[in-house]
Formats: sequence, structure tokens, C-alpha cells
Amino acid sequence: MPSTNNVFAALNPKDGSVVWRHIYDKDDRIAGYYKHSNFVATLSGPGGATLRLFDGITGSLYLETPLHTPESARIAEPYYLGTHIAFGNEDAAYVLTDGHVVRRLDITTGQIKWTWKSPSGLIIHTNLVSTPAAVFVVAFARSTKSLTLHVTALNPQTGALLHSREVPSSVQHLHTFAVLSSSVSDSTKVPHVTWIEDGILKTFKLTPELDTNPGPVIFKRKTQSIAAYERVLDVGLALSGNAVAVASDGSATLLGLVDGNVEGIGALASPVHPNSSKDEEEEEVTESTWIGAPGEKGEIVVGRVYWSHTLNTIKADTLTVTPVKGAFPELNSASFEIAFDTSNHGIIAHTALSRHTSGGPPSVLLTTSTGSVQLWELTSTPTETWTREEALAAILLSEFVELPEGHLDGAGSKKDVEGFFARLWRHTGDAKNFPQYLNGFIRRFLTGSYASTTSVPEPFSASSSEDTLIRDAFGFRQIIVAATVQGKVFGLDSSTGRIVWSRVLGLGWAAEVGASVVPIKMFVLGADDSTPDPGKIKGPEVVIVAQRRADNTLVDTVIFHIDALTGASASNKPTSDLDIPQEDGNGLLQGFDVIPGPVVEAYLLSPPAAPSDPYQEYATSVLLLDEFLQVYLYPSTPQTRATLRELQPSLHFPLRTNADGGTRVMGHSIGPHHAGEQGADDDDGERGFVAYATWTLGLPSDEVVKAIFPQTRGPVASIGKVLGNRTTLYKYLNPRLFVLSTSPTTVAATKGRTCGLYVVDAVKGTVVYRTSLPALLDGGKDACDVKVSLVENWLVYHYYDSDWAGAGLAKGWRIVSVELYEGTGLDDKTSSSDMSSFSDDSVNVIAYEQAYIVPNAITALAPTSTKFGMTVKDLIVASRSHQIGSIQRHLLNPRRPDRKVTAQEQEEFLVSYEPILLADPRRILSHTYEVANIQRIVTSPTLLESTSLVFAYGLDMFLTRVAPSNTFDVLNENFNKAQLVLTVTGLALAIIFTKPMVQKKRLREKWYQ
Repeated sequence: MPSTNNVFAALNPKDGSVVWRHIYDKDDRIAGYYKHSNFVATLSGPGGATLRLFDGITGSLYLETPLHTPESARIAEPYYLGTHIAFGNEDAAYVLTDGHVVRRLDITTGQIKWTWKSPSGLIIHTNLVSTPAAVFVVAFARSTKSLTLHVTALNPQTGALLHSREVPSSVQHLHTFAVLSSSVSDSTKVPHVTWIEDGILKTFKLTPELDTNPGPVIFKRKTQSIAAYERVLDVGLALSGNAVAVASDGSATLLGLVDGNVEGIGALASPVHPNSSKDEEEEEVTESTWIGAPGEKGEIVVGRVYWSHTLNTIKADTLTVTPVKGAFPELNSASFEIAFDTSNHGIIAHTALSRHTSGGPPSVLLTTSTGSVQLWELTSTPTETWTREEALAAILLSEFVELPEGHLDGAGSKKDVEGFFARLWRHTGDAKNFPQYLNGFIRRFLTGSYASTTSVPEPFSASSSEDTLIRDAFGFRQIIVAATVQGKVFGLDSSTGRIVWSRVLGLGWAAEVGASVVPIKMFVLGADDSTPDPGKIKGPEVVIVAQRRADNTLVDTVIFHIDALTGASASNKPTSDLDIPQEDGNGLLQGFDVIPGPVVEAYLLSPPAAPSDPYQEYATSVLLLDEFLQVYLYPSTPQTRATLRELQPSLHFPLRTNADGGTRVMGHSIGPHHAGEQGADDDDGERGFVAYATWTLGLPSDEVVKAIFPQTRGPVASIGKVLGNRTTLYKYLNPRLFVLSTSPTTVAATKGRTCGLYVVDAVKGTVVYRTSLPALLDGGKDACDVKVSLVENWLVYHYYDSDWAGAGLAKGWRIVSVELYEGTGLDDKTSSSDMSSFSDDSVNVIAYEQAYIVPNAITALAPTSTKFGMTVKDLIVASRSHQIGSIQRHLLNPRRPDRKVTAQEQEEFLVSYEPILLADPRRILSHTYEVANIQRIVTSPTLLESTSLVFAYGLDMFLTRVAPSNTFDVLNENFNKAQLVLTVTGLALAIIFTKPMVQKKRLREKWYQ
């Protein structure tokens, strides 16, 4: 089955695990897949440019053949139109591509036997039908009011044109026709084309001479719908000679090839009451999705799946048609109620039906709007076999959340509001646990059975309460909050990868018109960052800023405030003027409407470190800017508004703006609005502030802004680097830096185009570092694919160098390491971390840089992070070869000499420069696992200074722990703790026994001196 991530995969029907998969490039979109015997063929790319043939069991790629270049494709959208495959005898495959070319290929060798091209460019060919006598090409031509059916018959051996005919017809849409055929070996069923014309089903028999006339479909008794037909659907039974015709009232007729004709052989009644009005029908049930599958004994099963608002569950109605020799087929209908959790999985998107070969009950596969894939066995009480959360393959945002420390009991969590006598009574009651604690302490001390860095804690369950979600001894266990493109948020256990909780983001008022919610920013609020609430101690929380895009083109900004431990709403504030609660009756998490329009940027605003008023309470909030650069706060409280007023003079940030036909970067600050009053204390008091431009970065006329990369923030343990000659290079630690990447304009010359990379001071727009990188010369959309990381004074960027024309140069992937230092040389300290951006010394910077060649493209990179920043930072990279690796910092030191290192340089752990940075197999964190299409890497500190957590996500997810400087702060697991205890105990006893002897000896010596 193909996925929205352009992956073709096979799932195990027993547990839903991936048996095999093939990952397509993003510009090689899957157009269709077709099963034949034990093989599966796919067409991908514009117009079906590439044919691939896989083994359906093992996933082995048997054949890959380019049929035409992607640039020559005529049909771009819809991507699947004009592509089809029909299999014939003698290992022949007939392939339709680009809506006008038919080829016959040998599927064993990939050799093209013949090619036929349509002489008319106004006809779009859509389907192929293979028979021993002819290959039929079904096409449509647009007339003034409708589509006209065209059929062409080709010789299957030579590709010669046998006949071509325009069939008298009037087809309104492409979903109102179907082609009914059979396997090539079954010559008893003559293929037909069936379509709807003015609500009536018509059919045309496909013969090599194309000499028949279209006629109506024949209906058996009680198979014709009383309402007009609207759609003819192929539910996976076209090669069995069957299709489903759906009428306007929801009823359906099963069509089949019988005695050389198309007949109605079965019917499914409408799922709604026959006397219901149109509005009542929409309130009773949703639109049905149709399913079908053949059985191993010639029977077929068709059905529909829909949501019943009356029963508040999914209903599946099936019709089984069993052939009876010499008589009318036996018909058996059944209805099932599936206990589907719509609050956690959204609504049904697609369905498929499978039937067990042992003759057991059929199973229905559901895919949902939130990315869930479920398999249900249709027994008398349908049971869920398994669920896959494919939304996790499309994560947009993700952050680590530290778990709180454990408490002795629930009362301990309310110690801030607990009275003295109540606390005394609780402590007295807790004293009964002291003997047990003392016994455990002695046992751990004597045996050394402490927590291990490699031990796996007990997994959290989906029903875990907030009291059970506590951190482990080393802080390895954390919650990973991930927001997906489908509008679903997950809380994952970092120790096991299991889903602790999941929530579907509600649409609010836009649910009536249809909409999508796209998360764009995520902020983590610790227990100390939450707004004070008397009587309640809050845990860690997550604030998600999202854009709600309604189907009526309206766009607004909503905020979802979530308890990171349980997934419950962390805010009781109404979400809109309609007073929609954050926890609605359907179990969806509703957002708070904060901006009636799109958001430009959002930042986390923390309380000031040194407030001017020590008696004023401050709180953390999220600062948002709308398209008019007005300032909004969430939550808007006296404490958060006080934080804004305090920090307002020091807030500086860059924004992308459109100017002079291109994109530029302008610096902004926060100031009082001319129409507002600074310091207003009402609920909308923060709207008295607005962002205004302070500087503009002048870029070359042929460059436009591509992306802005913020600086990775964290604790700084050292402000300089001591060299081997005992001199010091002081780090340039400007906290206001950001990285800007640019790309060439579309009107720029093809040759000589460059990409720009700038390190800029956000306060006044000073360029601290600048470089030009070669752009790709193929004119692709991503001409400047640059990956960037900036932490402290260390800048790392990765790009592709195609400018290889010079002497000694070669095209390939490069990674460049840059270190920025203060002043003009050694021992020149300017205190950049505390210096004003308007100081003259702010531009006194020395840059050391060095480039390396890497063997593979890097899709994401990030430095490690630790609690205090003392550990050396390694660079974590994800490569296009589907591996996660770690590059040691000393290998990326830009001061590596291109000669033999001296004794002083060896003291700095410098090694000689080598231009090629090969991947060390010992530094491959993913080992033998394939981790594909990684888009971002997130690192998080633990309680151990030596260890950092690494989480990489994209198509796959991967988490591991790394210790760049080894685990210097924890004993080895093989350390003999018992021997240490015995040694210390023996020494203590020896001191006790020898101390009196020493005292007597000293006393005797004093007497005889």
C-alpha cells in the first residue's frame, strides 16, 4: 500500500508490522500500483515516468525501467491520470503512461516490445484492458458539455492499430464510469465499459472489431435502485468483472459480467430511512466508502463503511455473492457495528477489504484523517486486530519534556498550601515507612544494587496518572511531545517509544465548514513557568501555536494548552465567543482563538532575570505577532503583562518581509502603540504594544531570503579556550545572533548563481560572518539546500558544491566548521556575552573555518546538549543513506593544522587536517537500523552531565543516548561496589582498633622525652 509520505510498503496482517518497504524520492510520486500473481507493479513520477516491479512477499525489486523523462510529461495533475497497467500472457505487461503512450514490456527483462502513441493530443487515455485477441485502450475527449468515450483496439503482439472508435456517450465525470474485465485466461467474460448517462447505467462491449452499440444494463429482480445513479466505482473487483453503481439516495447495485452482458446481480439498500429528508440524511450518516474483495472459491464480497450519528459508531454493511452452478448466485447480507474511537482517531478516510484464504470472516482496513491505520475482523462483534499511528511519520514539531520528581504521596504535592499542623500530621504518618526505607538503603549500600544507566524502566501505560509519571534516577525518562501534520498530538515515552497519550486538535467553529489545523510552533512550560494558580501546583505544560485554515479560505491562529504528562487541557479559558470548552463533548481538544488572522511569528517570553521591581510577580507567556505586527500574549494575565512591560526595551528580533519584489530581513523591536496606553492592565492591555522596524539588512539584488535559523541556546561552561602555549582565545558569545540563508532569484543568471549565509546580530543588523556558497545549476526548487547549526561560538553548515571546474576541485557534499572568537587575536577579551550590540568592539571578531568533504548528503544536524554545558559538544547528523551518526568535536575543529601537529597542539587534542571526513562505523548511532528521511534532530540534557538524549524524526523515529566525553560522572556497571564497601569498612575497623594504641604510644613518648 502507498502512503502520503510516498512510501510503498507491505504490512503483516497479523500485527501491522512493516514486512518490506520502498521509499520513493519526493519528486517521484507514486501514481498507481497493480497486482499480478505474486508481483506488484508501480508507476511513479510525472505521467508514470518509471515502472517498478516488486516481489509481493519479500519486496525484492525485480525490475526498474524509465519509460520517459519527467520533464517530457504532458499531464501534471491529477498525478494518477493517464497511467495504467494491464497484464497479459507470456510475461507481458501493457503500460499506459502520460495519457497517450502504450508500451508492451517483458516483465522478466524489462525489454520494450512495441510502443503505440495516440495521434490525437485532445484525447486522454485512462484505462487498459488485455485480452488474447486485443488490447483495448479506453479514452475520453472533452466536448462542450461532457466527456465522450473513445476506444482503441491494438494487436497485443505487434501493437498495430486494429480499430478505433468514438462511442456515442455523454459522461459527466471520470468517476461515473468503470471498466469490467477478467483475467486473460478467462475467456468466458467479455470486457465492458460501463458509465452513467443522465442517471441511467449504460454499457459498451469491447470486441476487437468494436462493432457493437452501447446499451442499457440488465437488472435482475430487486437489484435496480429507484433513484438516479451518480457513481460507478471499482472497489477492487474490476478484474473479477464486477463494479458498484451508487445511487443518489445511498443505495447501490452490484454489477457483474453474466453471459456476455453487464447485469445487476445484487443490491444494498440505503443506510438512511426512506422517508428522511436530505438534511436528515446528513444528520443520520456520513458518506459511505465502498469496499470489495474476491474469495478463494469464486465468491465476492462488497460492502460500504460509514459513520452513524444515531448509533455513534461505524457501521459496515456487506453483501456476499456465492456462485451456484446453473442457478442464480446465492446472496448473503450482513451488518456490523465497529466500536471506532472517533475522538482519538478522527474520521474515516479510506477503507479496504480482505478475505481470509481459510474461509474465515473478512477483515476491513481503515485509514483515518489523523493518520491511523486499523484492521478490524468482521465477526459478530468486530474486534480490533491492530492499530498503526502513521501520523508519527509526519511530525512537524517535537520537544522533550522533563518529568517531575516523585512525591511520597498525593499530599506532598500540595505542600505550598498545606498548613503547619497538617504537614506535621502527614510527617508523623510517613514515619511508619522509615524502617522499610532504612532496610532498603542498607541493602542497596551493601550490595551496590543502584539504578543503572542501561536499565530499562517499566513502561508507562495509556492509563498512567500524573502521580505515576515521575523521572528516573538519571533523568533518561522523559516525555516527547510530537505534533503531526494531521492535527494530532502524541506524548511518547522516551525510554520505550510507547504512546503515553494522544489528542486530536479540534477545529472549533470551523468544524461546520471544514478545516485543517497545522501546528507551527511548540513551547514547553516547566512547573515554574506556569501562571500561578492558588491551591494547585502545575506540572510541565506544552503550548502549541497553530494555524486553522478553513475551507472557506478564512485563516486564524489558535493556541492549544496541554498538560504534558496526561494530554489533558491545561487551560479552562473559553476558546471563543461561543464559550467552547477546551474539552468538548466529542473528546477533542479545542484551542483558544488568539488572533483573528495568520500569525507572523511567536516567541517564548520568560520572566526577567533581574527585575526592576522585586515585589512584582512575573510569569512566562507566549508572545505572538499578527500580520499588522500587533502584539498578543498567551496567557494574558497581570503577571505576563508585567513581564512584557519589563522586557519590552530589550526585545529585538528579525522578521522576513516582502519588499521590492523579493524577500528581505528587517530587525524589529517592541514599543507602545500610538493608539494604546503602555502598561494597560485590562485583558487586552498587551495590544497597546506593536513591533516596529529598526534596521534592514542589505542583500545583493540577485539574492532573496530562504530561511532564518535561530541560535541554539544553553548553559555556557567556558568563555574561552586555553591553547597549548598557555594563551587564550575568548569565545564570541553574543546571545543575539541568528543565521540567515539566501538563495538566488529566479531572474538571476543560471551560471554563477550563489547562495548566501550570514551570521547577523539581531539588535542592529551587523553581519558578523558571511560566505557565498555555490547554487545547484539544474534550476531546481531547492537550489540552496543548506543545513545550519549555531551554538555558542560554533557554526556548522552543510551544502553541495557543484562548482568543480577549478584545479584540484571536485563536486560533492561539504561540511564547514566555523568558530568565532573575540577581539583581534590571542588574549584579547571584549566580554561579548555582556557587551552592548552598539559597542564598537561588537564587530571585532576572528573567524576560524575549515571545510571537509563528506561521503553522503546530510538531511538534519544538531549539537548535543547537557545540563551544565561542560561536556564537549558532538555533532549529530542524519544522512541520506538512512543512518544517524555522531561526529566528534575535535574532528570538526577548524584549527586543525595541515601538517604534523606539535607537542603544544597535541595538548589541545588537535589532529592533522584531512580533507575527507569519513564515517566512523563506531560512531553510527543507528547501528544496523534504517532510519529514513530524517527532517530534524532534537537533543535534550539529562541529570547526568555526561549524557544527552538524541531524538531524530522524519519518516522514521529514532532515540538514543550519547556521551561525547564518556560517562565520567557515573561508575562502570562492572565496578565492584561490595569490595569497596568491605575495604572502607575494614579500614574503619582498623582505625578504631589502632587509635587507642597510637594514643598510648604518644603518651609514653611524652613521658620519656
